[in-house]
Amino acid sequence: MADATFTAQDWLEDFERTANIAEAQGDPSGSSAGLNKAVARLDSGLKQIEKDPTAFRVDAREVERRRTLVDGLKSQIGYKEPVYGGGTFVRPAGGVAPSTPMDRLTQQRMVAAEQDVLIDQIADGVDRLHDRAIMINEESTLHKSLLDDMDVDVDKATMGLRQQTKTANKIRQSTSNCYMYICIAVLFGILMLLLIISFQ
Repeated sequence: MADATFTAQDWLEDFERTANIAEAQGDPSGSSAGLNKAVARLDSGLKQIEKDPTAFRVDAREVERRRTLVDGLKSQIGYKEPVYGGGTFVRPAGGVAPSTPMDRLTQQRMVAAEQDVLIDQIADGVDRLHDRAIMINEESTLHKSLLDDMDVDVDKATMGLRQQTKTANKIRQSTSNCYMYICIAVLFGILMLLLIISFQ
C-alpha cells in the first residue's frame, strides 16, 4: 500500500515548488544543500510510487514521465547523492520534522527561497498591471485629444454654417427687392400707357 503521508498529487505539487526554487537560483554551482535535500525527497517519494503505482493511482507511463522530470531536475541543479550518517543528511519522504539546528536552518532557507519566488511572481504581476495602467492612461489621453479636436471642428463648422445662413438671407432679401422694383416699373409703364390712350 502507498504511504498515507502523501499522494501522487502531493508529489507533483512538491516537484513544482522545488523546480521553481531551482529556476530562481539559476546557477547550478550555487545550489544550496536545502535544494539538494528537496530533490532527494522527491526521488525518495518517486521510488515509493514506482514500487506500487496502482496504489497511487498512476500508470507506468506517468511514472516514467515523473522519473524523467526528476532526472532533469537533478541535472539542472548538479545533484549530489545524499549520504546518511556521514555527509549531507536528507530527510526521508514522510514529513518528519527536522531534528537538528542545521536541518531547521536548511528548511528555513528553502522556505525563504520559496517566498522569494512568490514575491518575484507578485512583483511581475504588479509590473504587468503598472504597464497596463500606463497603456490605459495613454489611450485615455489620446481619446481626450481626439474629442477636443472634434469639438474645435464642430465649432468651426457651426460658425461657417451661420455665416452661410446670413449670406443666403442677404441674397434672398436683395433678390426680393429687385423683383419688387421690376414690378413697380412694369406697373408704372402700364399706367403711363393707359394715360396716353385715354388722352387720344
